[in-house]
Amino acid sequence: MNNKIKIATFNIWKNDGEFPNRIFKLNNELKSNNFDIICLQEDYESEEFSSSKYLNKSLEFNYISTKTRRKVRNNQLSSSNLTILSKYKIKLIDEIFFNKNEKEERACQIIEVNIKDKKILLVNIHLSHISEQERISQIKKILQYLKKYNKLYNMTMFCGDLNALPNSKEIALIKENAFRDENIQFSHKDGVTIDYIFYKSDEKIKVHSKIVLKDYSDHYCLVSTFNFK
Repeated sequence: MNNKIKIATFNIWKNDGEFPNRIFKLNNELKSNNFDIICLQEDYESEEFSSSKYLNKSLEFNYISTKTRRKVRNNQLSSSNLTILSKYKIKLIDEIFFNKNEKEERACQIIEVNIKDKKILLVNIHLSHISEQERISQIKKILQYLKKYNKLYNMTMFCGDLNALPNSKEIALIKENAFRDENIQFSHKDGVTIDYIFYKSDEKIKVHSKIVLKDYSDHYCLVSTFNFK
């Protein structure tokens, strides 16, 4: 197999900013960066337009989307989805909803990625921005759920917009459960890091992380390249 996997996580900011023009411009950028897997948060979808479906027209990746945070935006009913775009075969294992059907509903996707002889369990998440305790509760629920799956996979990944700073209790809780991350750059225009790609594996893996694509959202795109030895 190709021993290198390039994974990105990117909050694409619903329909805010110069929308949809910034999504149109982002299309070519995603293709030229040659990502293998893209985890999207705040992926806008209405009856008239879907950001991820538009972006995937040129990528032609495997596609799984979870509708969440449905409400009226600019006089139109829309959702702010979690979406996975993958060059490799993917399967939805489960969706976990927090505060379902409430104004600040949050969710996560649990996805299986098959890359020849490797099986990866991938969590794509957007945690609450309201309170530390709410985020801790959400993380605990996910970690408890993952316990029954971890041993079945070569690597487990925990990606997305966590709305938590690197020195927070939320991030400490994830690291206490043997997850690691390599990014040291800011992931948001306000000069903070709140987006992560955590991973856990018994295999020897070399990981390089960096920030790219700073002009298309209030978040920046975080990409990690995993080299299996």
